[in-house]
Amino acid sequence: MDMNRFPDPSPADLVMVKAEQLAEHPDANSTVGAVLHLTGDVPDLAALREHVTARLADLPCLTHVLTGDGPTAQWTPAAPDMARHVRDRQVASAPEALEATVRLLLQEPWAEGAPAWRMILLHGHTPDGFALLYLTHHAVQDGANVVTVMEALFGPRLLPEQFSVPTRDICPIPRPRLCQVLRSTVTLLRHARRHRLWQSASHPLSSRRHTMWTQVPSAGLRTAARAAGASTNDVYLTAVAHAITQWAYDAWPRAAGVSIPVMVPVNLRTPDEAGAPGNRLFLARIDLPGGTMPMGRRLARAQAVTTPLKSAGHKTVLRAALTRLPQPLLRRLVAVGTVPGRLTVCASYLVVRRRLHYGEAAVRRIDPVICCPPGVPMAIAAVSYEGTTSACFRIDRALPGADSLPARWRQALADLVATASPVPGCGPAPAGHTPAGRTPDGRATPVVRALLTWLAQRPTAADTRRR
Repeated sequence: MDMNRFPDPSPADLVMVKAEQLAEHPDANSTVGAVLHLTGDVPDLAALREHVTARLADLPCLTHVLTGDGPTAQWTPAAPDMARHVRDRQVASAPEALEATVRLLLQEPWAEGAPAWRMILLHGHTPDGFALLYLTHHAVQDGANVVTVMEALFGPRLLPEQFSVPTRDICPIPRPRLCQVLRSTVTLLRHARRHRLWQSASHPLSSRRHTMWTQVPSAGLRTAARAAGASTNDVYLTAVAHAITQWAYDAWPRAAGVSIPVMVPVNLRTPDEAGAPGNRLFLARIDLPGGTMPMGRRLARAQAVTTPLKSAGHKTVLRAALTRLPQPLLRRLVAVGTVPGRLTVCASYLVVRRRLHYGEAAVRRIDPVICCPPGVPMAIAAVSYEGTTSACFRIDRALPGADSLPARWRQALADLVATASPVPGCGPAPAGHTPAGRTPDGRATPVVRALLTWLAQRPTAADTRRR
């Protein structure tokens, strides 16, 4: 697309601005981004600024600001002040100092009239590396575009269709068929009812947030997915549902024994929109299996409810809703989905497929940064990169004991790996073939056992604090 003629801000963009205005504490602002952990010498700040400046022309989301409101909203060109947008900060060498610094920087407000992004070179927390913290406003960039920015800045030169995250099954964008429109409408309406699962007189939701990260080997997600004929996203969501269910039995009885409504972003950004400002996603609600059940059954049921979201036809309808509905109708649709009683858990999952580096320093891990606006009980984002899946948990502090969720999620993944086995319909293993992750007698291989040990023993930041 002509990057000077992208669509005006949509209601999906403006709702993130409004949500931030309702926040009673900066914990609940609309800031998102990523922490890139690199191994190598701390770079020169001036050189980093030059490096980013040289790539701005390909990333209009870094050179435009959202101005106006409602029908008058538009993307206005604005030149970044690189001295303010790219800066550095010394971090203490104490344990958890980096995470504490990131939490503090997440609370910084955005300057009026300047592009809503910043990159901060963090150093001092490790003797053999540094971190790059990239932050932006969710009204300007969704998670898929954050990944695109990271790949454009720190990956090889790519064509638009080569970035990791743009969707390819709706490009060129077709007009949806009537039968698909009807099916998709039924699906959307079925999940539009109020649930009031997170409304409590004794624990009213607040604008204060726990912010925690935890990591697991991506091989565990792939092992469980391959054995069940599912996707790694299905495995991730199953672990999220299991963690919430187990926590609910201990601390939030109204969510115990019932389906867990979860909002998942369906990425609708096409290759020609890579780097363009604004959100190109549709927040679709699914009801993940709650209650007590074998882990394999929970995964199978989670896979069933995510199937429509993978359909190219369904994505075509969602894309049409985002781009072709009259703006008043789209504003109404967004407003209906964000009223109290309908807001719920948000969960997203992204895969970064390109190896990233800055100069000779290689990116070894990417920690996502998700926002958790007012009224949302918790938001979880996971990014898989170079063998590690890192998850960011932003959780309302009003939820009792909810800081245990990262550890519960890790344990759920360990259980999924431990129970991984082929399911009916995936085809029998050929003669002489051993299922992935198993020895011929059915026991877990040393690799899988090592994954289980790693998952079970590696502490989260919350665990460390409790100790």
